[in-house]
Amino acid sequence: MKRTILLTAAISLLGLFTACQRSANSADETVDDVLRVPRSETSTLDKAEKNVLIVSSSPRRGGNTDLLCDQFARGAKEAGAHVEKIFLADYRIDDFTEADELLGRDTTRTPTDTLDRPKDDAPALIRKMEQADIIVLSTPVYYMNITGQLKSLIDRCFGHERNLGNKEFFYIVACADAKEATADCAINGLRGFVVCLPNPTERGSVKAIGMGRKGGVKSSSYMEEAYRLGLRI
Repeated sequence: MKRTILLTAAISLLGLFTACQRSANSADETVDDVLRVPRSETSTLDKAEKNVLIVSSSPRRGGNTDLLCDQFARGAKEAGAHVEKIFLADYRIDDFTEADELLGRDTTRTPTDTLDRPKDDAPALIRKMEQADIIVLSTPVYYMNITGQLKSLIDRCFGHERNLGNKEFFYIVACADAKEATADCAINGLRGFVVCLPNPTERGSVKAIGMGRKGGVKSSSYMEEAYRLGLRI
């Protein structure tokens, strides 16, 4: 029995790995090739009122990325969307475990079965992501990557990919470094998640560089940029 479970888990992981690859047989493949997500300047959603979920993963309430999230929310609300922002530091999100992987690949259950048996707040947050039409992923840049809180939530989405398809994504990133390439490192971390979902569309991003001081973004042009990005939903 144990051997059967382990074999099933291995096959499932191989299937997900294969699904997330892009032109893996090409010797000239680049990171941009692997992380290529369809992009659109205008909405691909045929809905009058869109549900927007903003995921703010800054550990600092009122930090630069969090403030930019508020500006995006202001624009999206003016555009007629229903907007909810979640501040990840308010929630308990446990690390992904082998038990989560096995449960996520249990073909006998419905998605709601797993979500209705939470041990922490991750299942409820995943449910919000599933119900959203547009998801805004926001993070400061730590060691050239996204925050641990956001990565844990992304990992917990394993097994729920089919319910996260056909959505539009925006990215909001802030970093102390003044190089745009540093912000791109974190955005690639976000794309690594998005590219594994069914039929995603990338709509735009804000890269607030040179913003190390808390609240420094307030006097920058990035606030207006985030607001106008929200208007485009």
